Amino acid sequence: MVVLRIPDGSALVYIEKADPSVYFKIYDLLTYKKDYGKWEKPESLYDPYEKTFPVGLLPRVKKFLNSKGYRVRVKDERQIRGEKLNSTWNEKFQMRRYQGRAVKKALKEKMGVLALPVGSGKTIVGLRIIHELDLSALIVVHTKELLYQWAERIEEVLGIKAGIVGDNKWEEGPVTVAMIQTLLSRGVDKLQRDYAIVLFDECHRTSAAEKFYQLGISLPQVYRFGLSATPWRRVRGEEIKIEAVVGPIIYEVRAEDLIREGFLAKPKFEIITYESKMPSFSERYKELYEDMIMNNDERNRAIVKKAIELARKGHRVLIDVRRIEHGKILKEMLEKEGIKAEFLSSQSPNRWEILEAFKSGEIPVLISTLLKEGVDIPEISAIILAGGGKSDIMTIQTIGRALRPKKGMKALIVDIEDDDPLLYTHFIERQKALKQYYGKYYDKGMESIFEEKVPKKRRSS
Repeated sequence: MVVLRIPDGSALVYIEKADPSVYFKIYDLLTYKKDYGKWEKPESLYDPYEKTFPVGLLPRVKKFLNSKGYRVRVKDERQIRGEKLNSTWNEKFQMRRYQGRAVKKALKEKMGVLALPVGSGKTIVGLRIIHELDLSALIVVHTKELLYQWAERIEEVLGIKAGIVGDNKWEEGPVTVAMIQTLLSRGVDKLQRDYAIVLFDECHRTSAAEKFYQLGISLPQVYRFGLSATPWRRVRGEEIKIEAVVGPIIYEVRAEDLIREGFLAKPKFEIITYESKMPSFSERYKELYEDMIMNNDERNRAIVKKAIELARKGHRVLIDVRRIEHGKILKEMLEKEGIKAEFLSSQSPNRWEILEAFKSGEIPVLISTLLKEGVDIPEISAIILAGGGKSDIMTIQTIGRALRPKKGMKALIVDIEDDDPLLYTHFIERQKALKQYYGKYYDKGMESIFEEKVPKKRRSS
């Protein structure tokens, strides 16, 4: 018999009764290799001194011990705190079948990740969980755009004025949206209210896994959920830290299922090819990126040509870039061709006005470093992946912006086949991510790109 106890007000599980060998087995189970750049170091989420591990890993530990023949008893001493909401549900937001199943699973399990594709209504699912429990909730986000987008939806859907913690504000409410950065810098002990539910939006973010973990284990809520459109990792350490906070994936919907049912637009994939006049001989990625992506005239002209073509066909076009300088270059080139375009970044003082102008159609082409996660702009019908890079998560998040159903128009995803060998491998990685995510809806005619065995070579000048 192994006894696992969760004290009231804690996000940790204590091992209280077990054979000595059990402690070593759990230590090994929860150990991963942390990447420090040029070297790796094993780290464990099991504390051998306190004999504890994070509550999100309880299902993993319990399943493991059962498989080894141990009986497990869980003593959950936590009390559900918080206040009643008396929320009202706006009937304009009818629950889809898969959304209802996600909510039902969440209520049953009390914690876990709900994996729902971009455009599937993750926010509505999160709000429905709060409404069904009818208890106070803390929603954790990582950008100002998400901060205010959630606050608007809470009032619109639940009829409750949301509290806002972040963007130099600390105004709590029965449902509060808080930026992770603010909670960490000010401390969760500054929270004045008791929240029964904690919900982490975009919980897949590997770049913030450490902050996510640090905050998550300091929050003691029984009801704890993560929302994610891209719940896969390249590095196991990052995956297990996210699981440690909110638990495993408990419900998942695939993009291809929602495309088949008509909830997401059927995607169409195109590739832009070009030939650089001058190669880059830089061995450093920063200089290579500047030479072959940001300041590459042939590449930029190909992007602008495609954007103009799409805008004239009636598409609302998003050009996704990674650098502010690149966005400004493309904006200037488009305007010289007579196309109205705007560039949007975290530094844009009038970002909301720009977004509204784009939504209304006043601006047909929007160039941005921002719209990879969370921001909801259903008007987008075509995306050009101009920023390069190989991140599967960022690729899926970005193109999901175009996958809302639109009458008479497919969602067009345009990628760029770069002719530098390293950047070409990044292109292949992006296409593999698309193929994996969209399954049978990935364009079969493009699969020949994966068959190329001989890597491209850098041309001599």
